[in-house]
Amino acid sequence: MTEDTTIRRVVHVLYSGLGGHGAVMFGMLDAGFFARAEHIAVLTGVEPPLEDYTTRLDRRGMAWRYVPKVPGRDYIAYYRSLRRAIFQDDPDLVFVHGLATTPSIVRNRSRAAVLLRETEPQSTKSLKDWGSLALAHANVDAVVHLTEDAAETAAAKLRLLHRPGKVHIIANGLDIEDFSPAPGWPDSLLSGPVIRLGMVARLQPTKDHLTLIDAFGRLCAARPDLDLRLEIAGDGTTRPALEAEARRLGVQTRVTLHGTLGTAGVRDLLRGLDIYVHATLGETMSNSIMQAMAVGLPVVASAVSGVTNMVTPDVGLLYPSGDAQALHGALGGLLEAPDEARRLAAAARERAVSRYDAQLTARAYEALGTEIVRKRSGR
Repeated sequence: MTEDTTIRRVVHVLYSGLGGHGAVMFGMLDAGFFARAEHIAVLTGVEPPLEDYTTRLDRRGMAWRYVPKVPGRDYIAYYRSLRRAIFQDDPDLVFVHGLATTPSIVRNRSRAAVLLRETEPQSTKSLKDWGSLALAHANVDAVVHLTEDAAETAAAKLRLLHRPGKVHIIANGLDIEDFSPAPGWPDSLLSGPVIRLGMVARLQPTKDHLTLIDAFGRLCAARPDLDLRLEIAGDGTTRPALEAEARRLGVQTRVTLHGTLGTAGVRDLLRGLDIYVHATLGETMSNSIMQAMAVGLPVVASAVSGVTNMVTPDVGLLYPSGDAQALHGALGGLLEAPDEARRLAAAARERAVSRYDAQLTARAYEALGTEIVRKRSGR
């Protein structure tokens, strides 16, 4: 595709802490998303900017600014500050990741086209989230859903507030060369003296880490002959409860809470695992599952919306969300059948290469960005 030279400046608005926003943005930039344009990142949220993000932005020579959000404080002032940070450089295209910042782009009087990438799981959206999505439909130039299911659910929920002409479907992508299998893969899986399970996600109520720890405790009790370890990357409000649950089950020495890791840290953690587990109450399109598949791990995940479209029987196993006994059974089955686990791992890597390459995502967003900028400028 020939890049549209009318798009000279792109502003990316994303959450300042760990999450899929940064992974998607950097994956697209590395894939050459509007490579001739100037790119600026506006990081915002209650968490200070992730050092991994700022280091990578500085390394790229990419300007960035941080707009802090203080819980319980003056939200009107916050959204005004965020609006100034977004539009002060006169961008041609504003790429907004997530619904949380929607009020800052209402009544856009600038010449910039605004594209919203909608990432909140449909099953866990709050009334505020649905209100923000309706607001986005009324104010932005394009709303991107990650899956057809997400788009259909939104249309049914919003009804008359839905603007079908603004809706597009573009799946997430990642650097499949960076997130690639470790040396010795797949024979190395489930072959060492230590068996490592893991999950990468923010520690928050929409993620079901408690069920994971419960299932892991059952697995340790049932297989005392194995040196089993559970590695969890991420931080958040539920951490004290997870630490308490690990102590209650007597597995605290086998469970490691790594806290927030940068992109390279996440990649290296995943490469050291034997099985990836994603215990959750709902997703839109999980970057962590994509990353685990790309490094060639068998995946065991909750059978919820936003997961079942990614984890199919040929690449992993599903269990009823919240059912620790079922999760224990699925994990135990893979431990008993390492050849099957390796087959699933190889299929997962193949799926990631064919569907989740950031090159595909970048080209799709370039085409959409060019279209909406042209429409807004009347060309």
